[in-house]
Amino acid sequence: MPDSARTVEQRAADWFILLREAPENVSLRDRFEAWLDLDPAHACAWVAVSESFAAMAEISPGFEERWETDRLAPSRPARRGWRFRSIRHGGLVRPGRIVAGAIAASLALWLAPVAVLHVQSDYVTAPGELRSVTLADGSTVQMGPGSALAVDYRADGRSVRLLAGEAWFDVEHNPAAPFRVMAGKVQTTVLGTSFDVRLVGSATAVSLKRGRVRVAVEGEGAAHELSPGQWVRIREAHTIENGASDPALLGLWREGAIIAHDRPIVDVIDELRPWFRGRIVLLNRALGKGRVDGVYNAREPESALAAIVERAGGKLRHITPWLIVIS
Repeated sequence: MPDSARTVEQRAADWFILLREAPENVSLRDRFEAWLDLDPAHACAWVAVSESFAAMAEISPGFEERWETDRLAPSRPARRGWRFRSIRHGGLVRPGRIVAGAIAASLALWLAPVAVLHVQSDYVTAPGELRSVTLADGSTVQMGPGSALAVDYRADGRSVRLLAGEAWFDVEHNPAAPFRVMAGKVQTTVLGTSFDVRLVGSATAVSLKRGRVRVAVEGEGAAHELSPGQWVRIREAHTIENGASDPALLGLWREGAIIAHDRPIVDVIDELRPWFRGRIVLLNRALGKGRVDGVYNAREPESALAAIVERAGGKLRHITPWLIVIS
């Protein structure tokens, strides 16, 4: 079929398949980026198609390997033609219905983890919401947007699990009942202090304003003791970064400010995600690896994103009020 006769969704599907078949083809990626930049509708179609494949993989095990949504090119060849056989009815279904149904499924999959967090948690915040919580012992927690906490207090210990997002803790000292925060596989043991814990994807960061904390990874013997101003970030595969900042600058997210000093753009975008009441899709990995400096207003995430992305030579598109695509 001539390209002019194909719908934008069909052309997006073609790109999806081509990129999957040749993930290392730099020229192909450049042509894809050029096509994306021609029209905002192209980016919208690309997001719909890629998320459709991801949704189908979730609701039909064995249909496809799970596709990593932060990856531009998937990993396994797929059949051309953008037509799939209906598992339920055994016949062919129209592409438009598949796309619409799969997008609906993708939205459901996006919302499902939120519902699970509500069940597992004692305290939850919505996107853009800040909340202050006073625990049974008088310790206080200031929760960032899109965060979830589960609390387990016993006579011999106080345990808080950060299930999502970020929280600032001011802990009442009680030697008989140590205060511990679990975030992923990272445990922070408190000795009466004020500190911050952030859980983003597979990375956990702990920063200390005053007092002392011990940070350890589950299953590993080594621990990191932090002094005021110090921070440690533990990423996937337990790669560790650490450093120091002015203690007065820690926790400024509670005032809606995000400070970036030579940080990867993808990290700053991840920190802005909970402040945006929708989805942020980063299509360009190379742009995400760039580094940025600045102070950004998290209460206006769209303006902050635009400043970061445009300075790095990228493009930000509002596909809908709830979807931002960065390329």
